[in-house]
Amino acid sequence: MSKELTLFEQLERAGYTEEAEILKENYRNAVILKYRLAEGEIPIGASKTGCPDLPPEIELPDMSLVIQLNMCEIAESGADVENLLPKTGMLYIFWNPEPLENFEEPDYDIIYWDGDMSTLRRCGNSDERECIIEFEAQEEYDEYGVDYEDLRDLVSDYGYDPDDLVSTGDKLFGYVFGGNAPEVKGDDILLLQYGFDEGCIWNVYWITDKESIKNHSFGSYFAYDMD
Repeated sequence: MSKELTLFEQLERAGYTEEAEILKENYRNAVILKYRLAEGEIPIGASKTGCPDLPPEIELPDMSLVIQLNMCEIAESGADVENLLPKTGMLYIFWNPEPLENFEEPDYDIIYWDGDMSTLRRCGNSDERECIIEFEAQEEYDEYGVDYEDLRDLVSDYGYDPDDLVSTGDKLFGYVFGGNAPEVKGDDILLLQYGFDEGCIWNVYWITDKESIKNHSFGSYFAYDMD
């Protein structure tokens, strides 16, 4: 199986035009977030969890860091295959998840900063629970686009597990996953799917649109998946 062709492109080449069109209509690219415990101190400005690395002009919010993402690292990884994200700068997502205990929207702040990386300083003390974030591209298909037997069998023939076409883990973009996940349609796209797993809430989502990313405002709304 060629790694350079998407699944629907492979099907088109093999003559499965109708099946390819079904998948093409239900296709999105995702950037999978892979967490790795660091051996030693995490470099300043790396994509990570834990305490943030902020420039002097940004005060530490009175919230917890969800993730900080180095846009240059994502660009160099090749995981953002649609080139939606800026190529430089840092993206920070902070939040206070406590309101979720009452099924209310939490306070959160999404900050994009693009400046002199040498000015970043670590705000807080690192600990062994902090992780470096690495990135992997994944093609995803809406599970409802492969819900009949013949197409599922064909997908399996091409090396894909039809029950695993949408990532259940943390990611940027792609399809939302969850039994009661929000419907993302129109111009909206998934900015971040984040596994929360507290009480009856399994995942939380920040939803944005391409225009907000393009103008670097990262305007978004929040949703969650409740069992």
